[in-house]
Amino acid sequence: MRIASVLSTANRDPDEIAAELGPYHYLHTILEGTPNGVVVVSLGHLIIHANPAAIRFLAIPNSDFEGKSLQVVLGNSNGRLFDSIIEYFDSPDNKNKPEIRHEIEIMEDGDRCILNAVIVYPPSFPDYYLLYLIDITQQKKLEGKLRRRNAFFHNLIDSSVDGIIAADMKGHIMLFNKGAQSLLGYDEKETQSSLHVTGLYQENGAFELIKRMRSDDFGGKGRLLRHKLYVKHKDGNDIPVSFSGGIIYDKDQEIATFGLFTDLRAMQQIEEDLEQTHNMLMQSEKMAGLGRLAAGVAHEINNPMSGIMLYANLIQEELGEDHELNEDLETIIQEAERCKVIVADLLEFSHQTTYEMDLVELNDVIHKTITVLQHQPIFHNITVSMALADELPPIYGNAIRLNQVVMNIIVNAAQAMDGNGRIKIISRCRANQDINEILITDSGPGIDNDLLKKIFDPFFTTKATGEGTGLGLSVSYAIVKEHKGSIRVQSSLGSGTTFTLRFPAVMETLTGENNE
Repeated sequence: MRIASVLSTANRDPDEIAAELGPYHYLHTILEGTPNGVVVVSLGHLIIHANPAAIRFLAIPNSDFEGKSLQVVLGNSNGRLFDSIIEYFDSPDNKNKPEIRHEIEIMEDGDRCILNAVIVYPPSFPDYYLLYLIDITQQKKLEGKLRRRNAFFHNLIDSSVDGIIAADMKGHIMLFNKGAQSLLGYDEKETQSSLHVTGLYQENGAFELIKRMRSDDFGGKGRLLRHKLYVKHKDGNDIPVSFSGGIIYDKDQEIATFGLFTDLRAMQQIEEDLEQTHNMLMQSEKMAGLGRLAAGVAHEINNPMSGIMLYANLIQEELGEDHELNEDLETIIQEAERCKVIVADLLEFSHQTTYEMDLVELNDVIHKTITVLQHQPIFHNITVSMALADELPPIYGNAIRLNQVVMNIIVNAAQAMDGNGRIKIISRCRANQDINEILITDSGPGIDNDLLKKIFDPFFTTKATGEGTGLGLSVSYAIVKEHKGSIRVQSSLGSGTTFTLRFPAVMETLTGENNE
């Protein structure tokens, strides 16, 4: 208590205080010179002594601090600290807790000042306790700036449409942004608990990436730029991505890896669509030229064929049914009729026929086609299933011509399956009901990729000689184009074939205007 008594009369001459403190006078010098505030407080919570730093922090007049209540000095805004002090001394276990800490705020020269207040109760001097005040204003400002900067970068990373993933050198995930979660199908808990970076790639893919990052041949050491690869979705599917990433170093020591993943699925689809559009354009130009040629050939052949059939019939009638040449004449007439069918197909192909266009329900076209075909012998062992949209907008076209298209595709499918298999027909709306789509899928042997490019060519057929003219799909292609539509085919050996027909839908408002 002797030191506290001396300090309680702090207005005395410093030499006089030093003489009375004797060997402890150096402690007084340290106390007065420290930048941290030190307040000596009695167990009745009255201030015994405050060093210059504490006087500045608490704005206590130098001559008016003795006997002042600590609660009054701290103010109402810091009442929680004083409540903790009261609770601290009321607890019988306070000796086991030599100090308590609180952050308090005060105003210093109009500026907000944040202090770390530490209460220390020295057991050797049980009649007072110490309040240390440490200025942490700048530290708090730096923490605030760091927190805001971290939040900015966190939001920036999470807002990226690309997947961003970082992992330590043992492969444990450190960063997995929302773009990566959306791309690969994982949620945040899975990435933090069980996910390992090697599980994102195909076999040995992660190790191959690290190897390339460490090389100088792929963008410089520690970097790998615009590298195309496949990553694994949570469901096991492979996703094509463009990968750019690298290794993070700390004083030449590898501490982490990171990667940016750009989804290439949409880009690949666009490239495929462009290639298919280009192929269809080339096909249209080729078909137009062949159409003009076919029209000329058809007209030139039609008249001679009519003459051949006429004279063959006259000879047959004159010779009678029992004549030995009757069978030969019958063959001439049948082959001439087959030529006339080919000529008719050529005229269809070359747009040399006219027909009326009206509003057509595609579901009705499908139903009528199946009704005609289902009793044919080739369909007895074929299962036909339909999933037709309940409300399908009409299209503008000719039902008979569209029936010919659907029939050609279904008959081809039945023949490819040798009369044994499954055909599924789907109708639906696409592109906000602006497009009607028909999908016809069979379970047949599929079509080789080399042949797939030729199936719409006139006179191309995989059937045996005499079993087909090779004009069915060419005519279908022309009919679909006349209806402002598109026809596509997807197939591979052993996996069946799907034909996709698309036609522009007629909206109800346009229907009303047409009826008027």
